[in-house]
Amino acid sequence: MAKCSPWSSLVLSYDTARGEDGHGGSAARGQDSACEQAFAYHLKRMFKRPTLGVDLVSHCNLNCACCFHYSPIAEPEFLSADDFERDLAHLGGIEGAEEFFEAICLMGGEPLLHPRLADLVRLTRRHLPRITIRLVTNGLLLEEASSALWETLWETGTEIMVTPYPTGVDYDELVRRARTRGIRAVLGGGLAVSDEGEGFFLKRPLDPTGSQNPTEAFLECPLAGSTMQLLEGRIYPCDRGALFGKLNERFGTTFWHEPNDYLELVAISSAQEIDDFRRTKKPMCRYCTRGLTKRVAWGPSSRSADEWIVGSGEELAGSSEQ
Repeated sequence: MAKCSPWSSLVLSYDTARGEDGHGGSAARGQDSACEQAFAYHLKRMFKRPTLGVDLVSHCNLNCACCFHYSPIAEPEFLSADDFERDLAHLGGIEGAEEFFEAICLMGGEPLLHPRLADLVRLTRRHLPRITIRLVTNGLLLEEASSALWETLWETGTEIMVTPYPTGVDYDELVRRARTRGIRAVLGGGLAVSDEGEGFFLKRPLDPTGSQNPTEAFLECPLAGSTMQLLEGRIYPCDRGALFGKLNERFGTTFWHEPNDYLELVAISSAQEIDDFRRTKKPMCRYCTRGLTKRVAWGPSSRSADEWIVGSGEELAGSSEQ
């Protein structure tokens, strides 16, 4: 298991949010409480083992507004077994990687749409014999799953995380049936639920101008460094940022990645490098807004840009710090 990174990188993030000297004058001191709360949240997140997500397909059999993986606007695309195996081979060669990640999450889109899902699961176990494999699915296609897939899930020790949505499906029954096959299955992820029992997503629109304060965005982010993403030979600190390309393809935006936004798998020798990487802000954090997050009741996507990108009528809280 990789050791935790030095505290210096965390303290630096906190001091930068307050001011260059860590005190920053009266205005910055007036923001101490907010900074301290963000920093405390950041510490809590950093002391949890991250997951590593892999989108096996880009599209989904649901059409959820504000989907963080942008599935409603994605063209149907399936991860190839050859590309996946190449990344798995590199990942398996990284010292401590299997112990570092809490799980590798096979997801999407909807992973059960992949015609070679069983093969991809077996490849994962072949190259990562000790890691927890977690299939993250909305569960709507589980009843149609082949006996070969169920056998593969059981033989590889893959667990299923079913993300419930208000579709009328008996999700508890789906989980029960999976468990009768000897497979660990749980409900999790997906929607948050209000006190009134209504499902909702959190809409946190992106700033296409990239004018946000990256330190503050990083400290407040619920994703950065905790839900890492494997994509085309690279590890990104969060799934949402890794998948910017879908927005560019659909809406002609220019959300760009810089070299410091990711790690090349072939260049990583130990899990310590991944741990160090995930603990600090990234250039792409400048796209993430603060103060515009709001609840959006679960429902169908209109596939309009304002589900993911700041609209003309929304006021941005920008920053000169980059």
